[in-house]
Amino acid sequence: MKGKTVQPVKTERWWLYIIAAITVFFILSFENNGSYYTQKVVGLLGAVAVLCGLLFADKQRVKRLLTPPAFAVFAYMLLAGISTLYARSGKFAIAEFACLLAAFAVFMVIVLYAQDSKTAFRRTAAVLACAAAPVGVLSIDAASSNILMRPFRVLMEAIGAGYGDTGSYFYSRLHTIFGNPNTYAGLMSIACLLSLWLVLTAESRKQKILCTILLMINAVSYLLAFSMGSLGVFVVACLLMLALSPKEQRTGFLLLLVQTAAVALVVGAVSVKGFGDTVTGSPLPILMLVLGCAAACALEVCVRDKASAVLSGKGKILLAAIAGIVVVVVVYLIAALSVTGAYTFGTEGDFRRTADLGAGDYTLTIEASAPVGVRVAYKNTNNLIQNNETDVARGTSDAPITFSVPEDSELVFFYFSSSQPGTTVSSAAYDGTESGSIKLGYKLLPAFIADRIQDLSANGNVVQRRVYWQDAIKLWQTAPVFGRGLGGFENGVVSVQDYYYETKYAHNHYVEALCDLGVLGLVAFLAVLGTAVWALVKSRKQKPLMVMLLGACVVQMFGQAISDVTWSVGGCLPMFLAVLALITLYCGDCLRIKVPEGSKGGAVRWPVAAVSAVFIVLIGLNLMAQSIFYGNGLTLDKLKTCAKIDLFEKNDYKLTYLLSGGNEEGVADRYAADLAATESNSITIPLAQYYAGTGQYTKALDTLDQGTEYMRADKAAWQQMFDVYESIIDPVGQFNAVQLFADDSYIQRMVAGYEKLRQVNAEQLDEVLLTAKNNAFLNKLLAVAALEPYNQSDALSIFSNLGLDTATAPDVNGDGVPDCATVQEGEVVWNEDGSFTAQTDSLVLFSTVTINEGLYRLTIQSSDKTGAVEGYMGGNAVAIDAATGESAPIQDLGGAFEGNVSVRVKAGTTVDRVTYNRG
Repeated sequence: MKGKTVQPVKTERWWLYIIAAITVFFILSFENNGSYYTQKVVGLLGAVAVLCGLLFADKQRVKRLLTPPAFAVFAYMLLAGISTLYARSGKFAIAEFACLLAAFAVFMVIVLYAQDSKTAFRRTAAVLACAAAPVGVLSIDAASSNILMRPFRVLMEAIGAGYGDTGSYFYSRLHTIFGNPNTYAGLMSIACLLSLWLVLTAESRKQKILCTILLMINAVSYLLAFSMGSLGVFVVACLLMLALSPKEQRTGFLLLLVQTAAVALVVGAVSVKGFGDTVTGSPLPILMLVLGCAAACALEVCVRDKASAVLSGKGKILLAAIAGIVVVVVVYLIAALSVTGAYTFGTEGDFRRTADLGAGDYTLTIEASAPVGVRVAYKNTNNLIQNNETDVARGTSDAPITFSVPEDSELVFFYFSSSQPGTTVSSAAYDGTESGSIKLGYKLLPAFIADRIQDLSANGNVVQRRVYWQDAIKLWQTAPVFGRGLGGFENGVVSVQDYYYETKYAHNHYVEALCDLGVLGLVAFLAVLGTAVWALVKSRKQKPLMVMLLGACVVQMFGQAISDVTWSVGGCLPMFLAVLALITLYCGDCLRIKVPEGSKGGAVRWPVAAVSAVFIVLIGLNLMAQSIFYGNGLTLDKLKTCAKIDLFEKNDYKLTYLLSGGNEEGVADRYAADLAATESNSITIPLAQYYAGTGQYTKALDTLDQGTEYMRADKAAWQQMFDVYESIIDPVGQFNAVQLFADDSYIQRMVAGYEKLRQVNAEQLDEVLLTAKNNAFLNKLLAVAALEPYNQSDALSIFSNLGLDTATAPDVNGDGVPDCATVQEGEVVWNEDGSFTAQTDSLVLFSTVTINEGLYRLTIQSSDKTGAVEGYMGGNAVAIDAATGESAPIQDLGGAFEGNVSVRVKAGTTVDRVTYNRG
């Protein structure tokens, strides 16, 4: 009997794809929210994966990398890696590069080990879309029921701290487990494009249902984040995807877009009612997500294909349908913005509305079912630049609220708040220069969209981003060719700010690349974009379905990079590099460099492997140093070891060595000199404290001069600088400081620091103000500087006895008012010498900080002896002698505690000077 040949059955290894999706999900989660340590561990594992992947890949797989898109990615990675070695802050640089390494590992695994087939392309796209879906589900759950997120937080905190209560906050949009709706939108927008394509190209009913569920999860969570910049780019990406789709599938894809948008809007609008209360939790958002998936599946299986078949080949009908959709959308938007009514509070507790009001006085009258708190504010040009606002009134709905709108107002904001869910605000009408009512409840518009569109005409985020870009350009000019290294913007932005703000990134990756990596880095980043587009254009005819997806992804990735930080955070980079891997593998083959058949691809294999190995060692040493530092029995010798083996965080160990009392000859001085030469936003103050503590006062002052120039906009740095000044020169309690009063050279150095702060305040948009303790010290310092001629004994007496002297009180913001003074009642006019004239009966308070215990006297100097009616010490009235203007002795315990003295004066009285001195 002749035997039959049995063909082996090719089993589908689905478990590999499931593991891949889970792995990518955890990379996204750890790289976005993990600590620096977690990010570096994941980056190290990524570098190991790259090295192993290259070593074990056969020559045919390595040759896949011989294409321009891969070369561009290599160039960008290489420049970023090299920059960590010269970055201004190695700590920031290596953490950011670790995120890039983890994403690069995803890129390499896909290019080297994915099968070169349409089926493999589809499965890889499914893996990526599935990896993002849990992020969306957890983000919805974190702001509502908190059932799924609670155990996930425990897991993430156990492995790598960084999650806490992230994602639980909800105000007008989902803040997501990434903690930033815009970066989250960067991830989910790509996941939505992938999901749309998967539904469109599904080959069976089962695939349609599964892919539709995936699409709805990603689409609803993306919509709820409501990142307007991302959504704007997404619309363009979808239109491009529609234009690139094969003609026979264009109608079906259009219907899919409409179907998905409609269901997602309905689900999002209803889900919002369940957000914000994570204590009791609401299952509504998750329930609506399930219902949305069911509805979308029903439409996909029962409606879309049939509708597509009806419209297919009927161009006029299709155009009419498109025109009808546009008309319906326009009519809906007009109606949605116009049809308003009462607003009923849910669990959200507050909402905001805006009105473009002309300058003048207004009265706001509110009708509500229960008391509602109201805050009225406005934004002018400076507010828009600084992304803040100025309050003009507060009140409740129980009484009319009066407020004034200044001439420079761009937009007026009304904030309504209530702690009672179910409270209804029926109306909010204003009367005055203009009359009208505030639109409250938008009946046809989801609440999260209504809140987000309130400030479209005067959006502070847009204006502030321009400031970020301008400051990034200023920093780039300090290192135009190679840049300042990764993290260079975060490290140096405070040195070029016109007002203080905190941000890690420039919110435009083209500018960020220019700042951090210089012209070379920007060229490399543009090369990544250019080669990707080149490969897609060349593959358009042969692979239309792949190109329609990947082209849309490129638009989304590089379009959103104009206004967001998506290319700098670990939550987006793995997805973006995965898309570039798909382009490299499936479209870059048409550009692949031809090499001899016997070539093993060594021109790519060994250089990339070598760089990976170098960073495995460098990051490994960095982690080793950290384990020593945080381990038991830390010694000065161990700190020296850490500083020696860690290229990235060596300055932290050197500084810790100095502050821990390390004084080994040749080591301490070298460490201090290294730190003094470093541009840093965190080293200046502790290094100055070290110099001051070791009696190197001139070096301490030099360090402070240099540091405050670098951190000129940072209020905390200035406050700490004057604290260091005081610790150096104040003779109270430290005998060694007396010798510094031999002449006034140290006094004048410190007065120069005060004048420098006044100049900074004159140039900046905001003001750097000091603490009460700083002001008390400067009052003494300026009093000593005013001595003519200088006398050491008088100088020491001033520091020992002066509690307040308005004649030499500091005025760092240059407004003519002593910084220690507050007019609590009435109105006064200040003169430049610290005197003031009461326009009405007034009460003026002066903050004081006394160090020495003793008997103090409050003295009020005025030509009108009856004008100063009363004096107060800490709220307690003290008698003022009408003849001398002095109080009786007041017992003050000192101790550097903040106190105050107050003076009540009659209208028309000029007070020449107020003093509060011991003795």
